[in-house]
Amino acid sequence: MGARLGQHFLIDSAAAEAVAAAVGAGPGRSILEVGPGRGALTMPLLRAGADVVAVELDEAAAAALPGRVPDAGRLRVVREDFLTFDLGSLGPGPWLVAGNLPYAVATPILQKLLLWPAWTRAALMFQKEVALRVAAAPGGADYGLLALSTRLRADAGILLELGPESFRPRPKVDSAVVVLRRLAAPRVPPEEEPAFWRLAKAAFSQRRKMAAGVLAKALRRPKAEIEAALAAAGADPAARPEDIPFECWAALAKKGRGLT
Repeated sequence: MGARLGQHFLIDSAAAEAVAAAVGAGPGRSILEVGPGRGALTMPLLRAGADVVAVELDEAAAAALPGRVPDAGRLRVVREDFLTFDLGSLGPGPWLVAGNLPYAVATPILQKLLLWPAWTRAALMFQKEVALRVAAAPGGADYGLLALSTRLRADAGILLELGPESFRPRPKVDSAVVVLRRLAAPRVPPEEEPAFWRLAKAAFSQRRKMAAGVLAKALRRPKAEIEAALAAAGADPAARPEDIPFECWAALAKKGRGLT
């Protein structure tokens, strides 16, 4: 199962301890662990005194996990696919979230978590190139729709990077841990999200071109009108999409509901 999902089991105990500390594991804390595998991360979470709900797809791994960890009385294993698991069944929280995410489904797992209102902080391990896109700032090739969707509901930063030697089987790529802190409310109001995404998706569909030209064509509006809207939103009218900060996209959606 691990190989099919692109999962590589963590064997670096120092990294596991760092993730447990970063997520804020401690007595009385409720932690949702995604894909515990053989329990490398589950162990320091439990040692710190947290109560852990571990969602594991693989039947054998789920069955073996309680016997692998200390303080198994504070562990509940759910044998289910996380992507179909009903997060609402966990109750209101607050929840902390930790996990070494399978490469093949890491992005949809993140997107599901971002929409869940009951968590406050997460420490998640991704393939490094995905982690960089999750936490990217404007001005580089990593910055795009994934960074925008993350920043819409959370703040994100890279905690640490890990090489292939930290996992078994060894992956062919590096990994990185992203720490996320959920916002009390999204940075874009729900009624403005459709405009936000329509503008951003249209622009990033041709990310190497100037955003004004791409948006003018997509929205069938004069380029000068789009340039004026970008300037009013605080962006350079000649900017490429990857150079436009989140706040400008949000302002454009607010000012630009008439554009869409």
